[in-house]
Amino acid sequence: MKKNHFISQLRFCGIALLGVGALMMSSCADDGYDDDERWSSVTGQELSSPSAESIVITPSVDGKSQTVSWPVVAGADGYVVSLYDTSQETPIVADSLVDGCSIVFSREEDVNYKLTILTVAGEGNTLVDVNPTEVAFSTFTPTWNRIPAGSDIGEWIAANPAPADTTGNLNIDLEGGADYVVSGPIDFGANVFTLRSTSKTNPAKIKFTGENAGFIIQMGFTLKYLDIDCQAMDEGLIVSSKEPVVSPIVVNAWSADWNMFVIQDPVSVLNCKVSNLKSFIYWDNNYAVWMPKTILIDNSVIQLATTTDAKCKSLGYVSTNKGGGFIQSFTVNNSTIYNTGEGQAKYFAFYGGFGISQTKENEIGWIDNQITYSNCTFYNVCKDGQWGNYNGIAGKTSSFWTMKNCIFWNCSSSGVARRFLAGKQNQKTAEFANNTYVQNDGEKFDTPTNYDNSGTDIQFLPVFADPANGDFTLDPSCQQAIIGTGDPRWLPSAE
Repeated sequence: MKKNHFISQLRFCGIALLGVGALMMSSCADDGYDDDERWSSVTGQELSSPSAESIVITPSVDGKSQTVSWPVVAGADGYVVSLYDTSQETPIVADSLVDGCSIVFSREEDVNYKLTILTVAGEGNTLVDVNPTEVAFSTFTPTWNRIPAGSDIGEWIAANPAPADTTGNLNIDLEGGADYVVSGPIDFGANVFTLRSTSKTNPAKIKFTGENAGFIIQMGFTLKYLDIDCQAMDEGLIVSSKEPVVSPIVVNAWSADWNMFVIQDPVSVLNCKVSNLKSFIYWDNNYAVWMPKTILIDNSVIQLATTTDAKCKSLGYVSTNKGGGFIQSFTVNNSTIYNTGEGQAKYFAFYGGFGISQTKENEIGWIDNQITYSNCTFYNVCKDGQWGNYNGIAGKTSSFWTMKNCIFWNCSSSGVARRFLAGKQNQKTAEFANNTYVQNDGEKFDTPTNYDNSGTDIQFLPVFADPANGDFTLDPSCQQAIIGTGDPRWLPSAE
């Protein structure tokens, strides 16, 4: 009774926490009511819930939260609010009583939300319609086009090209859970594209059906929320074009002019499952000189099935070697990469001979570069090879190397930490922490001294649930599980 009195008299101007931290109320000082109205009791009214048109959704400047606000309903004792991610059955917040006229909640990327709001009539008032108002809104960036389920993606894109004057990132939506095929190479031309599923939790399924199938790029490109089966394909997953129509930057180096094709927007594999990949993750296509500014692999699982005659065998799974190119920022984060094939690439990352000294004094303008591996699980990758080779940037003070919380099992027979730094000892711009380096016998550990000097390397054998079948869940007794290293999806507490 005391709470109800507070609500009816103070007119919803408190601050409260809802949904175990998911929602919180905001002040209604600018709700359009004066002090007399706010402090008075309203009775004998027929009330409705706020209309969908009156509900305003405003993201914060940093994009981490968003506010939902609505006009005060005079005579209400509050509002019952529920919030849903439409791809999940369980509400984010269920039937929570809000004492105010707005709520703030965390804003997640790429979610289709639904909010329901129902007015609670105060004493002496009547709710006319007991059905809540529903509002749908999304944090997906706008869709350029949608490909029907069952389509050959390449054929569809060829029949529906982007207009010549199109700019910005073009988002192509695939139906969540639907099946698609890629029968040949798809050249995305001089546009930045994102190929994504409309559902984060039910990815679209893409099956490569041709040997030369793959994604050919000249600009930024992102794969997102997809399940990709590469079994029939012998090429790379993402490959730069041999026939670029984009303009190069001409750089004079070593007494010659070089055409450098700089990819300014990120090349990314995000929240994807890639299986049966026989060769490259990214490849410059043996064409000079591709210079991706950013390559990012995040929250993904990539099963390599490298063949003994794979094109990547003397190169790297991520390779810009042909023309001397390199990547300014290369990051693998919260991901698992493992190889079940009989073959292997010589390197995981293979850069060419250009470096910062060739890029900082011209239109490219790169003055440093970064290579980062964090919270990842690598298994049987480059087991007889080397982790990295970077002729133009190895040992440079303008190069920054980070390797944290990763598990390497049977990777790089000559030492992961050593080859991560291309054999350069005591790199002052390198940072290591909590890595596990298991040698190829599965029993011993690398000695990373002079490379990983952090003293934090974990010499405790990780025990995986079923690595042969891609299950790298850690036994709870493992030191890695206790500290929380490797791909977070495999930690025992993760579901």
